[in-house]
Amino acid sequence: MNVSPTRTSTSGVDPIGIALRESPTQRRRGVRWFLAIAFLGAWVPWLVVYLLGGSLDDPMTQLATAAFVPAIAACVVRRWITRQGFADSGLSLHWKSAWPYCAAAVTIPWGALLLAVAVSIATGWWSPSQLEMSASAWAYLAAGPLICVAAAPVFWGEEYGWTAYLRDRLVPGRPIATTFLTGVIWGVWHWPLPWVGYFGGGTDAAAAFWGMLWWLPLSILLEFIIGWLWSATGSVWPGAMLHGGCNLVASVGMLSVFGDTVSINAATFLLCAGLLPFVAAIVLAGHTGGSRPYRRRPSSKIT
Repeated sequence: MNVSPTRTSTSGVDPIGIALRESPTQRRRGVRWFLAIAFLGAWVPWLVVYLLGGSLDDPMTQLATAAFVPAIAACVVRRWITRQGFADSGLSLHWKSAWPYCAAAVTIPWGALLLAVAVSIATGWWSPSQLEMSASAWAYLAAGPLICVAAAPVFWGEEYGWTAYLRDRLVPGRPIATTFLTGVIWGVWHWPLPWVGYFGGGTDAAAAFWGMLWWLPLSILLEFIIGWLWSATGSVWPGAMLHGGCNLVASVGMLSVFGDTVSINAATFLLCAGLLPFVAAIVLAGHTGGSRPYRRRPSSKIT
């Protein structure tokens, strides 16, 4: 008499496994509707704001026009298009098993910032002698992990769509391919922003064009890290923390450190350089966002 083990996820729900069990027809239909709602639901409001003389460099405008559009798209698809519900949507934090990944999510932005500064020094783009940061700026950066946590509810709006719904359904069973494709789609979603004032007034066509292009590698690199957090925890929250930290700790930190000495596109390059070692470590370790880790529990099945 042997007791055979049953495979059970650390959180009790395996979102990736559920996505893989969907029928191809259901998956394709859901993805098409999700992309249509996510893109039109953001691009149309951005265009309206621009035509009315507004600018997307206003955080409140960003929040009102698009911050939660991917989440809305995911909810519409889950509830009314595929009717699959929300069991695999990663709403729970699973703190007991996810806390190491939450710790990584709120500290990686610090690491990316430090590496970006190191690259800027090595390339001669910036010198420590140029540093002129106020005490409040230092305090803000010191509070980086708290900022990541506080910002997570806002950045949840994107991650609940791109990560908790889309990424596992694009190229099922091929984590590297689906990560690249999700990153590309996510980056393209941002493409109108340089043209509607996201970088402030005075952005010329060349800078806007390069801003569009740099959004692709940045989104792909972020998606590798977010995919690792997602596949390890089955929770959307660590990815939302990381996303918030890259925007509000790493990127804002570079603005504080570099001031006007580095252009927006150069800062994006430096952020990519800062994220690259983390992505390389994830890929080399084989944590590319595939099947989630499991722990074995004995079941009552007797063979």
